[in-house]
Amino acid sequence: MMLELHNITIGQQIHGLSATVSEGNVLSITGSQGKGKTTLLRALLGFVATEEGHISIDGELLTPLSAPYFRRQTAYVPQRLEVPDGYEDVPTDYMRLLEHGVHSGKALLIIDEPAEPLSDDDNARRERLISEAAKRGATVVAVNTRVTQNQVEL
Repeated sequence: MMLELHNITIGQQIHGLSATVSEGNVLSITGSQGKGKTTLLRALLGFVATEEGHISIDGELLTPLSAPYFRRQTAYVPQRLEVPDGYEDVPTDYMRLLEHGVHSGKALLIIDEPAEPLSDDDNARRERLISEAAKRGATVVAVNTRVTQNQVEL
């Protein structure tokens, strides 16, 4: 899956951002707190509209009408997951969510940074899982300061 961002502007945080990530590759999003990393991920999921520019997936524009279709092909690992009462068997631990996302077989994997700092072992495991997903052919967009190739700073 080819993901392209063309001169994206969202609010006060993101201005004129362009990037491309193809199947089997990782786009690393970096930046300090409040710079729009999670907002960008939400735009990739179709939950936040771009004010300028556009997002395309395999050459098709991401729009409010197409977003549900693309979300079915996407695994999303949020910073944290809160579930309603009665869903105790749903994993909410960040590393378990990441493993589930990587092993989902989805074409696009969107990974936010964890809400709490990870141990060195979990950071290394996170990097291995991201690499594993890309090697399997997934297009990966990850908020990650440790991956240095194909990096976009907000």
